[in-house]
Amino acid sequence: MEDTLVPEVLQMIGEVVPEGVSVAISDGSKYLYYQPSSTVDLKIAPGDQVPIGSATHRALNELGKVGHQVESRVFGVPYYGLSLPLVRHGQVMGCITAIYPVQPMPHVSSAPRLSFLIGKGEDGWLPIPLSEIVYISSNDGKTLLHTANGTFANKYSMAELDYLLPIERFVRCHRSYFVNMESISFIHPHFHSTFMLEMKDKQKTRVPVSQTYSSSFRQLLGF
Repeated sequence: MEDTLVPEVLQMIGEVVPEGVSVAISDGSKYLYYQPSSTVDLKIAPGDQVPIGSATHRALNELGKVGHQVESRVFGVPYYGLSLPLVRHGQVMGCITAIYPVQPMPHVSSAPRLSFLIGKGEDGWLPIPLSEIVYISSNDGKTLLHTANGTFANKYSMAELDYLLPIERFVRCHRSYFVNMESISFIHPHFHSTFMLEMKDKQKTRVPVSQTYSSSFRQLLGF
């Protein structure tokens, strides 16, 4: 987002930010402006990358207004973020996030972190430990869990899994894919700063990392 758009984004504050909360403004990948409050301070500096798991990251990926309770592992302190992206002609120009302390919002409950997901096979349902899931895909609105023993349907949407899956194990690399980081065999460079992930399954499946997620993917994996 160009600096000239910051005033325009600031005009959106009235839609999401009551008085007394912290405010963060970003472009599509990094923070441009941050105003802490006396109740919660995430120590954001202009130029910092938007981290995976933050409310801003989720809004940028979903291209819509979201409310998201964020655990302390993302910024060091928990908070509730209300984020509103600025989209022009289908392109993300920036995002504004109102940052609330968790305590004043007791009605917002934290979703449980899962140790397994339920997969539906031909004969019924079975719990699949997260460690056995190589990657997760979405096709025609159906979520599929891919394991060494087969592929199973799951009830959660990709947006729900973005919140439920532990970020220390799974990373979203594409609008239609999550991958288990421990199941990545090799990272191949691809076109326009994107990547192809070769997975550790028998098929050596290749999963794309889209341009939208490439920056945060590299930040999380450290390369």
